Amino acid sequence: MSRNNLLLLLLMLVAAILLIPGLGNTPLWIYDEVRNAECAREMYERNDWIVPTFNGELRTLKPPLHYFFMFAGFELFGITEWGARFFSTLMGLFTFLITYLFVKKHSSANQALITCLILLSSTHFLFQFRMSVPDPYLIFFNVASIFTAYSYFKEKKIYWLLLSAVCFGLGTLAKGPVAIALPGIAIFLWLLWEQKLNEIFSWKILLALLIVIAVATPWFWLVNNATNGEWTKGFFLEHNVKRFSSPMEGHSGLFIIVPLFVFLGLLPASVFIGESLKNFKQQFKDSFLKMALCVLVIFILFYSISGTKLPNYPMPCYPFLAIILGHFFTTILECKNRTKNYPSIILLFVNLALPIAAFIGIKNEIATSGMENIAIVFALLTTGSFIGFWFNAKNNFKKSLIGIFIFYFLFNILFFNWVYPKIYNQNPMSKTIATIKKFENVVAYQIFHPSFAYYLPNRVPVYYSLDSLQKFLSNNKAVVISRSKFSEELKKINLKELAVEHDIFESSTTVVYTNQK
Repeated sequence: MSRNNLLLLLLMLVAAILLIPGLGNTPLWIYDEVRNAECAREMYERNDWIVPTFNGELRTLKPPLHYFFMFAGFELFGITEWGARFFSTLMGLFTFLITYLFVKKHSSANQALITCLILLSSTHFLFQFRMSVPDPYLIFFNVASIFTAYSYFKEKKIYWLLLSAVCFGLGTLAKGPVAIALPGIAIFLWLLWEQKLNEIFSWKILLALLIVIAVATPWFWLVNNATNGEWTKGFFLEHNVKRFSSPMEGHSGLFIIVPLFVFLGLLPASVFIGESLKNFKQQFKDSFLKMALCVLVIFILFYSISGTKLPNYPMPCYPFLAIILGHFFTTILECKNRTKNYPSIILLFVNLALPIAAFIGIKNEIATSGMENIAIVFALLTTGSFIGFWFNAKNNFKKSLIGIFIFYFLFNILFFNWVYPKIYNQNPMSKTIATIKKFENVVAYQIFHPSFAYYLPNRVPVYYSLDSLQKFLSNNKAVVISRSKFSEELKKINLKELAVEHDIFESSTTVVYTNQK
């Protein structure tokens, strides 16, 4: 086996160790994760490939690609956490694989390895591929569509263009028109920079557009017809136009917050962003780096001006920032150059603060108070940062990087397999679901956490007036799930309180009642 193939094998083994173990150790509690999983479960149980629903009501938030993959997961592993998350993890492995292969193809094996190590050390990047959300599919197909489009314009081989078109179409089925717009604008900008814009005026590009339409539009047409236009209206107007033009669900922020998301999300390597962009004209003579920079700029700029800002939005640009950083690291290592100490100092200060912040956060959360000593695991990051700083100060950048990467890998293994499950198993659903399942009838008043819908066999009717709830309870013994802010109202109908549990790392508190004596 050649050295490069052995490196790729070891890289994929590390990726599998970081991504696969413990997928089923954590309940589906995070809002986005459980709402997507429950929507997939309802469609799966109805054998419905067209109309997404959550708790029996139309869900217009996302297109269906991740639901389809979850169908396959449910077939393989049952309606479980594994079933909901497995193919997200597979998308992660594929993302690492194609990143290595394309960076090696258009740059070098050393840069491909370092680029992937940068991504493998990012807790945020790994975390996304362990969740039952659409982002893993968008990330993979965005990355694949850009890499294959770049290969087409460099090599003029039509199979790259056709493959890119399929990836654009599937990306659209993952998250909508943003999967075409942002990579498309980035490629356009790169062609403009390379003075090759005339290459888009070709019948081959028209053929590619037809393939994108053929892949993406049938489902959109079918769901529009099946819902009399309601899904189309909700998705395109509310969850695209409105989400871009104004903040939704409280997710707003200053322009700078998106670059900050990217900086924090790609730690530890991101502390070298400033150094990697120095000597701009010299650094970015390379066409591959130009393309990576165009992707990075377009994603950050678009989501910075968007009204709604979330940490996961710019994540498809992470591999392209990793390419830029990987090129910088490779140059330093191969030329045995020195690098400044300030990035290592920044990383050290960040990772001195993290264990303290984790300790305070766990201690102050009602559901996890008393478990704060688990924050000691974050000291691994502090240790790795100190080692990195020490060796960098000694002008040994190779040992500095190795030390940082090893301790981040160790942290990620412990975080995903011990810290995160231990903390998130303290959620109200996990603590009360066994009691709730003893009752034949389960209803909700005003609002309830969506995790209950996934772990209960039937839909949960929601009552929005006390009179209608009381009328139902007069003829049925049931459990009522609600929030503490409605406790005073519910006291009026003489319910017995079964449980009061704070929603972990949320402002709300779940309360469970029954009318059964």
